[in-house]
Amino acid sequence: MGQDSLIYSHPPSADSQDTSFVGRTSISAHELSLGNASLLLQHCIVSDRGRYRCEVSKGEKKHNVLVTLNVEALIRSVDVELTRLSGYEEIKCTTDNVYPAPHVFWATDPPMEKLQYTTRKKANEEGLYNMESKLKKLVELHNITYICTINSSDAAQTWTASLSETVLNNNTVTSKLHAFSTRTEVNSAEGQDIIIPCRTSRNMQNFTLTWFFSKVPDQSTVICTYDSRTQQILNHWNGTARLETQNLQRGDGSLRLKAIQSQEHMGVYTCNISALQWNHVGQTSVNITSPSSQNETSHSSKPWWIPLVVVLALVFIMVAAMIAIVKIQTQCSQSETTATARYSREVKVSIDKGGETKEGSHLTSEK
Repeated sequence: MGQDSLIYSHPPSADSQDTSFVGRTSISAHELSLGNASLLLQHCIVSDRGRYRCEVSKGEKKHNVLVTLNVEALIRSVDVELTRLSGYEEIKCTTDNVYPAPHVFWATDPPMEKLQYTTRKKANEEGLYNMESKLKKLVELHNITYICTINSSDAAQTWTASLSETVLNNNTVTSKLHAFSTRTEVNSAEGQDIIIPCRTSRNMQNFTLTWFFSKVPDQSTVICTYDSRTQQILNHWNGTARLETQNLQRGDGSLRLKAIQSQEHMGVYTCNISALQWNHVGQTSVNITSPSSQNETSHSSKPWWIPLVVVLALVFIMVAAMIAIVKIQTQCSQSETTATARYSREVKVSIDKGGETKEGSHLTSEK
């Protein structure tokens, strides 16, 4: 996107708007009146990535903000199959419509070295990548599993598709298994309710969901389990953890935690959705900030010289007050040596027959 390309203006400008953004940009008039000029960009595509400049003008004053937009198209599925298009048998692993281009790796079980495979990527009209990787089949081995792993560019997503070949009674049986894993992080303050995500891109049937919690590696406890066939939930954290049953059939097994505490609930949460030839594992690291740690941080961040300045100021005020008191006492003692005057007012109140009150006063003085 060019720096001089106009994508939105309020009020409408006489300059022509970039046609690729027509109908996809808007701002909230209410938020704008409150000073929020954030832009809503809908139906985002890969070509939208780049640097955006927001300019707000009021009279002769102008305010500019630069925003960099990164666009990603996540991996939605990975498939693996046996093909013979090259004249010999190959295991082909594919994924489509991904951006940026992911990374592909091959492995076998049992492990084998020097695997021969080729990977090709091709961008379509929208700039999304279609990935295809082929591994030459090991003819001399029959009972073997071929494993294709595709990682997103930021390593937040890992998809695994495996194809197993087993020889039974001189017949080769082929089976597939797909696995998907994600890694995320959730930060929250103590005492808040949070939702830990666990979502798949499939509408699955006949599956089981299990949530695990671990404070230290390799030591985990079961939070809850769900069986789609019986629709029963076994919750070991009843009152603290909850599953939304209406979302489970849509592949959303997210866990809701109530009033989290730093000592009890900070750690790693793992969800495992298992179905026929499909497995989804999601790991989420939950970090909780307690109010005490916030206070300690704020106190520790105060400069060391602030208490010293306060003490010096108090000492200065006390010294100034003492000097002022001494001056006043000196002036008073000097005035008493020259003369002493007293003023008294004597009030007499009498009531006459008419009920009126009369007041009289006189002065007395002493030399």
